[in-house]
Amino acid sequence: MKKLITIIGGLLVAVSLFVTSGNTAKAATDCGCDVSPVLGAEKNKVVAELISSQEFKDAKVVIKNDGYSWRGVKNIEVVVNHSKDNALMIGVPVLNGDGIIQMAVFINGKFMGVVPAE
Repeated sequence: MKKLITIIGGLLVAVSLFVTSGNTAKAATDCGCDVSPVLGAEKNKVVAELISSQEFKDAKVVIKNDGYSWRGVKNIEVVVNHSKDNALMIGVPVLNGDGIIQMAVFINGKFMGVVPAE
C-alpha cells in the first residue's frame, strides 16, 4: 500500500511538472516540493541510459500499441525530486491518435504510464 501511495504521489508531482505553464523550476516551486531539472551532459546521459534500457523498449511497444507515436529524444524532460529520495523523473513526449502531446512518465527507470501534458 505504501508503494502505491508513493507511485501515485510521484505521478501527481510528474503531472504537475508537465502540466503547469512556465519552466520546470517554476513548476517545482509551485508544487511545494524540492524538484530540480537535470540539464546538459547529465541529462543526455540519463536519456541515453533510459532509451537503451529494456524497460523503455517494452514501454515503447505498449505505447505504440495504445495508438501513441514517439516524438524522439529532443523534448524529453528530466527532473530530480529531492523530497522523494532523489527520485529521477523522466517525461517522454508522445502524440496520441488526435495529435495531442502527452507524456510517458518514467520514475527511476520504471514506466508509470502516459499522462496528459496539458
